[in-house]
Amino acid sequence: MKARELLVGFCATLALLGMVVDAAQAPSQRAPDAGMSTEAAAQDTADVDIPTYANFRGQTVLNNDRLVVQRFVIPPGAWVGRHTAIGNQLWVQMNDGVWQLHDDPTKLLKQTAGTVGWIERQENDDGEINAGMTPIELLWVTLKPHTASAEDIARMKNYRLVYPNIPGLILVENDKVVVQRFVVWPGEWEGPHYHPGNQLYIHIHRDGAIWDVLQAGKDSVSERAGRRRGAGSSGVGSFAASLGIGMEPAIPPSEYHQSGNVGTAPFDLMWVTLKR
Repeated sequence: MKARELLVGFCATLALLGMVVDAAQAPSQRAPDAGMSTEAAAQDTADVDIPTYANFRGQTVLNNDRLVVQRFVIPPGAWVGRHTAIGNQLWVQMNDGVWQLHDDPTKLLKQTAGTVGWIERQENDDGEINAGMTPIELLWVTLKPHTASAEDIARMKNYRLVYPNIPGLILVENDKVVVQRFVVWPGEWEGPHYHPGNQLYIHIHRDGAIWDVLQAGKDSVSERAGRRRGAGSSGVGSFAASLGIGMEPAIPPSEYHQSGNVGTAPFDLMWVTLKR
């Protein structure tokens, strides 16, 4: 992540922060390879050149035919090391932190939870140092090669997830993905909407939030944040579910689907929709 890459989506993220309470979820302090479920560990990643920091090994927390999600935890004072990005990658910072550029120690970059960036191919990145007092948790989402039909490309070209009752922000958009962020406050419901499938959800702030899901106007399930409906049946291991990461299946408008926050804290949710 060079300085110019950090600008991607940063202003939009700052605008959203005024909607979120100051109490962000504390970052996990597990070592990068600890706590991974057997299911997640067994997933094959050989078909993808996963982005790898020279000094850290990430956890593969989700792997399917469309994308791979890896998690990195960078301790205070640590340098991520050099790495080469293969392109078609999204990074997400999961908690507040301060970075120092390794090749220019005079430059400090303070980033908040939910800051994102899209990376095209990048070589010889000198990387950053965690200049803060707490670990920084990062997710890297790498898209796999996929050939979409002309019909699917046209259908998804201008797609946006629309919650009738909840405004959202577009953080990143290009011809491959649209990344949106929503905050659902206690007592709020999204309003009926549909999902086209091939959507990755990432929970940013989730402590104290509880989802209640309605299907066809009926109470389908009540779940604590990080255990969204469908998580267990969409190829997500228990470790990914515990982090609040998973794939949403296609849900047609006829299902009259919506979710609400019946907990005591706001729910901060990011959607990554694959366009092709």
